[in-house]
Amino acid sequence: MSKPTFLIAVLFLAAGLSLAAPLSPDTPLVEDPAVGVKVTALDFEGVLLRIPELARPEARSTYDRVATLVDQVYIPRLMATKARQAGIDKDPAVQRRLQQVQESLLTELYLLHFDKQVKMPNLEQRARELYKGNPSGFMKGEEVYVQHILVNMNGRTREMALERAKQVRAEVAAAPADQFTAIAKRLSEDPDAKKNSGDLGWNSPVGFEVPFAQKLATMKVKGEVSEPVETRFGYHLIKFVDRKAAYIAPFEEVQQRIMAREKESILKEQRDLLLRNVRDSETVIVYQANVEALVRPIDKSRKGLEAAKAAPADAKK
Repeated sequence: MSKPTFLIAVLFLAAGLSLAAPLSPDTPLVEDPAVGVKVTALDFEGVLLRIPELARPEARSTYDRVATLVDQVYIPRLMATKARQAGIDKDPAVQRRLQQVQESLLTELYLLHFDKQVKMPNLEQRARELYKGNPSGFMKGEEVYVQHILVNMNGRTREMALERAKQVRAEVAAAPADQFTAIAKRLSEDPDAKKNSGDLGWNSPVGFEVPFAQKLATMKVKGEVSEPVETRFGYHLIKFVDRKAAYIAPFEEVQQRIMAREKESILKEQRDLLLRNVRDSETVIVYQANVEALVRPIDKSRKGLEAAKAAPADAKK
């Protein structure tokens, strides 16, 4: 735990504060009187604005998450205080940059406000229309349920790896069918085998290595285990568990996805219209000559590059 985070923990515990209890905006969360830095409950509500609204309950669901967010306010505030003490904020360009940062945040918040004002059509009805107009667009591809054991070639020749794979295959054949994953967890050299016991679950067959997918395509009997199949990872013993044929997903399965996509499209269209109206406003004046005066073309000739390299050295003299 970092020192600031530890300090926050101490203050919370010392004050006996409960995260579940409502706090007044000026309730202190962490403070360093020596430098005049304080973070309050209102600061915490402010930092929450950086997180999407739907994700905020999870962001404040545990002490560690809350303390981390408080830390993300405290550290920048402390550094900003030191920057002011050093006079960095007095630079006119820095002051304008600070203004731009504030404007950027307000723009983001305004667009979220704008989104809420957009009148949405009946999205369910629109989703049904899109679904009926192109049902083949909601085709779900074939999926296969696969388990495997990998014998890699680390420290082995290709022949040695193949021989080892055949030995493991013989052990699988001699064991009860339901012992495949237990053997995989014990013998597979796939790094994930300790966690998934060689069980890859449902996947599109096109996601596998070509030799793996080609062999899998020939396997029809549930529980069948292949002979060793070579890929760039080594030799696989593939167990075919089940297969789902391609099918058109029912509307209920894709309804929410269609509605979300349509809502996103409408909001983007409205935002684009808003920005076009801002740029094309008849009251806007663009001082093109002044903008062009800011252009500094880069001399990419050999002479120009040599001059650019020499400039720092000349500046030190």
